[in-house]
Amino acid sequence: MLVPRVPEVVRKVKVDALSLDLNNYRFAVAQPDEAMAFNDLFEGEDVMSVARSLLHEGYRTNEVPLVVEEEGWYVVLEANRRVSALRALRDPSLVPNHRHKLEALVKRYQADADDLPDEIYVTVYPDRGSAAPVLARQHIGADKKSWGLDEQARFVLAQLAGGADVATLKATLTGIKDVPRLVRMGRVRQALHSTPFTDPALASYATGRELKMSAFEYAYKDRALRPLMGFEFDGDGNLVAQPRTPAQVAVLERLLRGFEVGELSTRKVLNDKKGADYAKLVDELQQLAGVVSPDAPAPIPTPPTPAPSTVGPPGTPPPGAPDAAPTTSPSGGGTDTKVPGAALVRPNHPDTKRKLYVTVDFSRLPSGLQKRFLELQRIDVEAFPAAAAMLLRSVVESSVKHHYAVRGDHRVSGTLNEVVRRLADDYKKVVKSLDKQISLLQNGLSPRLRPGSGDWFNAAAHDPNSVVNDQQVREAWQELEPLVRFLIQPPVSSTS
Repeated sequence: MLVPRVPEVVRKVKVDALSLDLNNYRFAVAQPDEAMAFNDLFEGEDVMSVARSLLHEGYRTNEVPLVVEEEGWYVVLEANRRVSALRALRDPSLVPNHRHKLEALVKRYQADADDLPDEIYVTVYPDRGSAAPVLARQHIGADKKSWGLDEQARFVLAQLAGGADVATLKATLTGIKDVPRLVRMGRVRQALHSTPFTDPALASYATGRELKMSAFEYAYKDRALRPLMGFEFDGDGNLVAQPRTPAQVAVLERLLRGFEVGELSTRKVLNDKKGADYAKLVDELQQLAGVVSPDAPAPIPTPPTPAPSTVGPPGTPPPGAPDAAPTTSPSGGGTDTKVPGAALVRPNHPDTKRKLYVTVDFSRLPSGLQKRFLELQRIDVEAFPAAAAMLLRSVVESSVKHHYAVRGDHRVSGTLNEVVRRLADDYKKVVKSLDKQISLLQNGLSPRLRPGSGDWFNAAAHDPNSVVNDQQVREAWQELEPLVRFLIQPPVSSTS
């Protein structure tokens, strides 16, 4: 199908008449105003380096921005980075988060800043639809630096919203090899914005630019994992189902944490369908979703209690009573399990077990730390809650020290409070989904003595009046397990 020519016009316009496109495909979400758009471009697209280049090399005229006229402005569809850098150098107040840096840069290179143009040439298109094939050719083909898959997905969804269908896009956007794949990426990103997450920090990660759909698609295209999250697609890539139930959201959150902390981002786990790590992950997610694996051993159903019988000596408990001996088969093979219509037994809730539900992979840790994890996995928290709390403290503290040691930093030592302080400095504002766990260890969450907090651990170990119960230990582990999982992940190889 031939793409019809459109009557584009080249004009010379004032720089101050140019407006950033708030729906630019580089943005993870549409920006509410220009100030937010400027901030996003400078922080996410390294526009500051473009600004420095303009001062050192001047404004190049061989690449002309593409614009459309909307509401009296020339809205920039292509060259937002260059235009935002040019406008910011002329008026640093346009970029609130970087204003002082820009002012210092302009002051240092004042003569070069004064030489920047007041007017530039632009190519004006009648509307966004007529400009779309040109944008696709430039950023999805080989003309210029390609858009990433996230940007391509947003571009494709914009065309669908404008009235095009997938068949038309396949015919006209020849630079895109798999249009439905991009539709799926875009629809999943949209679904994440409406998912009822329980963790605000994780919601921010899921809807921001840090989560790459090119990585996350390894989860939602997996036939075993996709239904556990609640995602289903039609042939064009549009969603027909998305995460809604608490169980589906729990599975989704577990996977997102895995991507954020690096456990799943290398794709080694999700690509190796026959590996032990993949099997363990699927089992964990099935338990979160309340699904029994078809490979799990068949549960033993409870036989129905027969009606009380008067047969036997006085005082003999009737068959099925608590003190009665189990009914055996004629062959003496034990309890008869063949009861028609028996209900399927679901996994016990973690809070009903006498042992902690430990899902982290500690098989590659040093033997000393491995043994502590094994003890933590096996200790009876109902019988020994205080001992379990102190063991958990040791596991957390040692995991922090191990995390830094395998990365070449052996200076991280001392008490739990001291090592957590270093952890907060390095990760609290970087890995958003760990903010809650680090704040908990630093006693930043209420109430006081909350299970898993530094004060709670100290009281369990040192306060003679402190009483620890089994549920507190379970809650502490459930709060801190995501952090521990992050800490014991091996460093990502620079060659991977």
